[in-house]
Amino acid sequence: MKNLTSILLVISLIVVSILGGYYYYLINQLYQATGVIFNTDKNIAINGYDTVAYFIEKKPTLGAPEFQTVWEGSNWYFSNSQNRDSFIKNPEQYMPQFGGYDPYSVTQGYSNPSNPEYYTIYAGMLYLHYSDTAKQYWNDKRAENMLQATSNWNYLRLDLEKLQTQSD
Repeated sequence: MKNLTSILLVISLIVVSILGGYYYYLINQLYQATGVIFNTDKNIAINGYDTVAYFIEKKPTLGAPEFQTVWEGSNWYFSNSQNRDSFIKNPEQYMPQFGGYDPYSVTQGYSNPSNPEYYTIYAGMLYLHYSDTAKQYWNDKRAENMLQATSNWNYLRLDLEKLQTQSD
């Protein structure tokens, strides 16, 4: 009996280690957009909001056309030249995860536009949500949602890329 307990303990530790390693792998994958950015019909990323301002000012801030840059095929607006220049130096640091699409929708297997007024910054990453309810659902089970969204994003991103190339 004591031997069985020891064996089960070792197996449990191995399973937990493997799952923990897999979780670490998934959350460290780039589930940022690669060529897929939620934008308006005028090709303005994240409805013209300043993605750097979420980190600096800790609030949604509209950008302006005079402070813009083009990245990943979309126009990005900023509220000032310092934010624009910070983004140009390191866009991956500031860009929203999942291409700016609502992450909770991504967990459900579809892409849904986000409303930049609803956001979460977690572990230095920006997530834009569709609504306050979607934000609450995302944050209530963040670890579980992160795994599911990361898995789904790989497929959704490919579908979105196909749609973008068909419309170009």
